Amino acid sequence: MLKPPISIDYSWRSSLCELAVPAALKPILGDTGSLTARLKSKSEDFKVLLLNEQPIKAKLLGNEYGDYICREVLLLCDDVIQVYAQSWISLPACEKGVEQLGETPLGEVLFQNALWQRSELELAEVESREELAQLLNRSDIKRMPIFARRRIFSQSDAHVMVCEVFLPEVLDAT
Repeated sequence: MLKPPISIDYSWRSSLCELAVPAALKPILGDTGSLTARLKSKSEDFKVLLLNEQPIKAKLLGNEYGDYICREVLLLCDDVIQVYAQSWISLPACEKGVEQLGETPLGEVLFQNALWQRSELELAEVESREELAQLLNRSDIKRMPIFARRRIFSQSDAHVMVCEVFLPEVLDAT
């Protein structure tokens, strides 16, 4: 039986000003460009580690529940985990080439195609970190401030919601 994805039911905000984000992290959280490109440029060896990919029912864009593929990955720079990312990929998005990516970065697919329209970023402090601590086998995560961002990529009826949870080590890579 597949394990359900980590909950990303955070208190999402529309502005960095609404959160007590460390100054060094603000440029990363507010960057509207490709996180993949940013991390690749700051490391010798960038990797995507696929944790899980499974069908889910989810509510996106205030619509009714729909069918999505939930993809969970870790982004590593020089073998250090920087980001936990979770994406919800609609079935029409799968038909547009966003499926079975394996360890291919989703950012490379979405940012290479100008037809994907991007929503504004939403930001959150990750208040409950138990699941993340268990996933990473790191009890210290429970005591650290952790922040996340999300946005939706759309192309007509195809949608991809991307949520990125930034671990403290991301400051070392950027």
